[in-house]
Amino acid sequence: MEASITDLGVASVRGQGAANKFAVNGWELLPLQQFQYGDLRIELADTTLIVETESAGGITNLVKYWPLLRSGTLAKRLVILHVYMLSSNADYIAHRKLWSFLVDRMTEDLAANGIGRPEGWDAQLITYHVGGSVGEVTDLLRKTVMGSEDL
Repeated sequence: MEASITDLGVASVRGQGAANKFAVNGWELLPLQQFQYGDLRIELADTTLIVETESAGGITNLVKYWPLLRSGTLAKRLVILHVYMLSSNADYIAHRKLWSFLVDRMTEDLAANGIGRPEGWDAQLITYHVGGSVGEVTDLLRKTVMGSEDL
């Protein structure tokens, strides 16, 4: 996925190094205990774009952004693209439904605290099949990076 945007001249950060971590105010986490900003983070003028890739279930890659968003400390809009690789349409269906349920709860809570969706943040779950194309993901990345940030 990262290769799909290299020709656009944007910098990206990935991995578990200190440059790709965030703390939550008041949690007093040591640097090694802080959260990783996704598998790929792209900093744009008005948006931080996070790509989380998952071939198994789990909602930690989504929920970790909730307290960060709620803190009100972000200067830019946060967009999370969570990509799941599937072998069949039924793969991880319970996890994907839980992910959607969590996005709805986050949306309600954050809106009640003045952080609207999609203005202040957004989250999208994207699936593709094993051996299939990740074209939808790379198209979204390119669209966002090129300035059409209406995800």
